[in-house]
Amino acid sequence: MSGKNTQVNFSLKLSYPGQEGHPDVGTLYQSGTAYRLDLVDYSIISDGKTRWVYLKPQNEVNIYNESQGQDWLSPTDFLQLHKAEDLVFVLAGTKSDGSTIVEAKPLKGRFDSYSKFTINVKNGMLSSIKALSKDGTRQEMYIGAVTHPATFDNTKLFTFNKTQYPGVYVEDLRLD
Repeated sequence: MSGKNTQVNFSLKLSYPGQEGHPDVGTLYQSGTAYRLDLVDYSIISDGKTRWVYLKPQNEVNIYNESQGQDWLSPTDFLQLHKAEDLVFVLAGTKSDGSTIVEAKPLKGRFDSYSKFTINVKNGMLSSIKALSKDGTRQEMYIGAVTHPATFDNTKLFTFNKTQYPGVYVEDLRLD
């Protein structure tokens, strides 16, 4: 996905052990290493160097150094799982709709906190990812429309402008 602008509409369901999660719809915007992930309760904004996590109900933003996958999986990492070199892939079958199911097990490294991923590919396109963490947390992402807009307003999409969020509390968690 790097090199061109990409917009992905998706639904994401996060479930914790003993609890059933509820789906949340969102949009991912990406241009090169910059991205923005918008969901109902939060936005994650990155210009490729700095990551802002804006918690909407609390009107709070936490600022981090962008670590290129060292402390978390970016949306790009997640959407590019099927190309990851630090996973072992096994073809698990084909569904009746013609989609291919691939199981992925992590090698040592950035996926250490995960037990496995189930990746569904239909017509050569990623259609869903289910991730199971070692602590029992489950993430299910279903991919909707994927478009490639000619341009994005990079300043508006990929940087956090405090003046657009009256009364926002800022917590700078960068380690410099």
